[in-house]
Parts: sequence; C-alpha cells; structure tokens
Amino acid sequence: MIRRQVAVAGIGQTGFAKALPGTAWELAIEAVTAALADAGVDPADVDGMCRFAPPFEQVSEPMLVRALGIRELAFFAEAPLGGEALGAVVAHASAAIASGLASVVVCYRAISQSRGGRFGRADRAAPSGAPSAGAGPGGPRADVVVPEEDNRSFAWPYGLMSPGQLFALWATRYAAVHGLTGEDLTASLGAVAITQRGYANANPAAMMRERTLDWQTYRAARMIAAPLRLFDLCLENDGACAVVLTSAEVAASLRPDPVYVLSATQSLSPYREPMGIYTGDLIELFPPAAADRLFAMAGVSRGDIDVAQLYDATSFMTMKGLESYGFVPDGRGWRYVAETGIGPESPLPVNTHGGHLSEGYLHGMNGMTEAVRQLRGTACSQVSGAEVALVGAPSGSAMILAR
Repeated sequence: MIRRQVAVAGIGQTGFAKALPGTAWELAIEAVTAALADAGVDPADVDGMCRFAPPFEQVSEPMLVRALGIRELAFFAEAPLGGEALGAVVAHASAAIASGLASVVVCYRAISQSRGGRFGRADRAAPSGAPSAGAGPGGPRADVVVPEEDNRSFAWPYGLMSPGQLFALWATRYAAVHGLTGEDLTASLGAVAITQRGYANANPAAMMRERTLDWQTYRAARMIAAPLRLFDLCLENDGACAVVLTSAEVAASLRPDPVYVLSATQSLSPYREPMGIYTGDLIELFPPAAADRLFAMAGVSRGDIDVAQLYDATSFMTMKGLESYGFVPDGRGWRYVAETGIGPESPLPVNTHGGHLSEGYLHGMNGMTEAVRQLRGTACSQVSGAEVALVGAPSGSAMILAR
C-alpha cells in the first residue's frame, strides 16, 4: 500500500544538549520549522500530524497548529509506548497520505528532560493507572489496573527502579543463555559503545563529538547496573526532531532527492510492552514475524540493507537488534559486533550518527533523520552508495527507507 507511494520530503532537528534554554514546545517549533524549510513547504499547507503519545510527548497538536499558522489538520494521530511509537507514527502518516486523508504530514518528537525529569532516574514515578508489573501469578494482567503507588511495589523491592537496571537484566540473561563469559560480554558491549562514539566524533551535531572513547576509558568507567557501565547507557538530553512526509509525486516536485518509505511496522503482543520482563523468551524483544513482515512489505531482503539505525537505549540493544531484525543468527550478535564490527568499513554500518549513546536521545527519531541523510548522501559518516536503510526499535516498531 505504501511502498514508494510516500516519501520523506524534509527533515529537521535542534541541537542536543544536557540542558537547552527552550521549552519542549519551542524545541518542537524549531525542529518542525526546519523540516518544513528543508522540504520547501509552507507551514500553512500542513494538513496532517503524527506524534508520540503522552506522557512521553508533551507538545500537543493544538500547540503547533497555533504556533505555526497551520490552516487546518484533516488528520492527526498519536502512538503510545515511547520508542515503540517510532515506526507507528510513520506508518500512520504514510497510511493517511496513501489513502488521501492528508497530503503533507509532520511527525515530530520533542524532549526537555532538563525541565521535565530525566528518564533514567530511579525515583521517577510510573504513569498513573499503568498496568501492574506483577499483578497475578503469571505476570501482568491486562485487565488489572492499579494505583501508581501500588504499581511500584512489584518491582522496586527487587531493584528494578530504573530502565538501566532492567536493561542490565536483559544483558545478563543473554550472557547466561548463550554461554558468554564476563569478558565476552564486556568486549561486545564495549565494541558497540566505542564504535558509536567514533561516529559521534565525526558528527558536529553529536553531544559527544569532542569526547573520544578508548578501551582503557571504557573499562575504567563506573558500573551503573552490572554488566552495564556508564558508556553503555544512552544520553539524557533536550532536543527535538521532525520529518515531513508527502506523496511520492509531491516529494519529487519539491526536491531532487526524496527518500521513499518502503515499509513501516509496529508490533505489540502479550507482555511485550516496553521494558516488559514476563515474556516467554526473556531476551527476545519482539516476535520474529514482526521483522519478517517489515521486509516482506518493503520487498527487500536483509542483504539489501546498506545501513541501519538501531534503537540503542543501551549498547546491548544495538547488539541484540542485529539478531532481532535477522542480520545475525540468535546468540551470535555479541561475536559479530566484537569481531566483524558495525563501523564504517563493516558489511553493515550501524548508528552512523553516534546513536542514542553518543549523539543524543530522541526515542529513535534522530535515527530516522540520520537514515534520510545517508540516503541523500549528506551524512557525516557517509556510507558509500547507500540506497536502502533500516530504522528499527527493539519492539519491532520500524521502517525501511530507500532513495
């Protein structure tokens, strides 16, 4: 339905920093305005908008409609669950354009953690009315909703007080299942962190552009939640990203290098909500069928992917993402990143902007803007001849783009 029928006509992003002077609203305006200028589209002509849902996204559609002078939104939608919204907002926008519900759709994500609280803090309360993480002997019950103060009692006494602590459990379980030694795991996680830092050093927009990372520094870093060290976890920052999607015909009239959407997917099955820990397979982040659907819809194979931007809230996610999307057999991702690598000369360069670990954290949206730059041929760490790119979150919320 959407393969090469919809294209990215414009991208925009703010700077990334631990704290920026603007509010999330102001950052969103900056990113969206930049994306529209990149596309050559008048803000008044925007008739569709897709965003990440609250509590993650605090900038609403009415706020932007008023601020940008948009005449009318004929279509608007939002997708929940944080990073799992990455492919969803593009899927919604693409479906709206392909079906004629909208002609120019903006997708955006704005974060102001310096004003709204850091995602990685252990004392950050869960959203009120969230499903309990342990309501029932078999794990979460979809029909059980408990007050916020009770929700935490199922996880907090056992040390699951922050995302980093849960991510550490995934990495530890992976090592146990696949027989990795502590050194094996350190070598693979460190290879990801150091390679992505190298990409960031070549990226003027990256927060870590002036901070190199070597093995001595990596190994000496403090342990945040074993086996994850400081450099294995994503940055906490302010910033915003936006993309403008239109029909393929309109995009081709706006610029000479449109980037086409081949497919966009989302996936949610029982107990696989973000950071779930009660799935049947404790180290698989989404059903393999979700990845197969992504490639089938796009009409390409794994071997056709020239560059990948994989959601990396931790270095472990980059490694596991290679397995989940089928680039590497299960249980071999750790050896692949350590021996073959994901750098510029590897068969599949990954997170060429530095990723969430070293460029900035925008719930995957800066991975999408980087994929567009790669396919336009304007990236800082440009992959020669890049024609097809995958942008994927650990939940199976993903997209495949092509020039």
